[in-house]
Amino acid sequence: MEQTIASVSFMVAMTILAYKVRIIDKYGAIVALPVGFIILYFGSILWFFILLIFFITGSLFTKYKYRQKQSMELAEDNGGARSWKSVVANGAPAAAFAILYYLSHNNPIFTLFFTGSISFALSDTVATEIGLLSKSKPRSIVTGKKIDTGQSGGITIQGEIAALIGSLLIGSICGLFLSEDAFSQMHVILPAAITGGMIATNIDSILGATIQVKYKCLNCKKNVEEMTIHCNLPVVQEKGISMVDNNVVNLLAAFIGGLVSASFIILH
Repeated sequence: MEQTIASVSFMVAMTILAYKVRIIDKYGAIVALPVGFIILYFGSILWFFILLIFFITGSLFTKYKYRQKQSMELAEDNGGARSWKSVVANGAPAAAFAILYYLSHNNPIFTLFFTGSISFALSDTVATEIGLLSKSKPRSIVTGKKIDTGQSGGITIQGEIAALIGSLLIGSICGLFLSEDAFSQMHVILPAAITGGMIATNIDSILGATIQVKYKCLNCKKNVEEMTIHCNLPVVQEKGISMVDNNVVNLLAAFIGGLVSASFIILH
């Protein structure tokens, strides 16, 4: 009981700290509390710790050269602090896998599901933030043609390398802390995390290029990804599915990353 109280107190303290240092905004912090509790209770404090590493590392990359991204109109809103939608997109799959892990009496397949979802989350974040700073324009993962920087569906060499490093980091940490039996040792978790993270990151780009909603400014013809006002005019939807924004794409790709990583139990 005392250990549970201490763990929950730690989670609440970390959430408050994350809000104070603007890793998440106010509503993001409110949503992060139940998500964190689910992961802590049904997974373990180590699962929560790994999720925390993702949010901290992802935030650092989001804030990296933030002013430059801001001048390009490509920076995240709120100084890079994650919104509640972002917390759900990146945390809900991990929370779902934690519940399934508990209900299955700690079946290691859900350890790999969790690992793959977090590996994708970090890989996608660092690929995006580093790719925005590329001197070369990204290319559409679908057509291979150059597209505007910041447009979903684009990939860069720098972004792909950053994604690989992100998945390697999460895979190494999960391998160190979550090894429980023969199916969740470093030699299984690490390649599972890298494969799941990289495949899901690129599937995220494919979904971003095909079904994610995109808007265009009628005045300057600039492509944007949110319903907003640009050049004092409301943007209009150009393509994609209206309810499928970047957060929905991230949510789908996180589950895909988990599924790819979990398949390594079958291959083992």
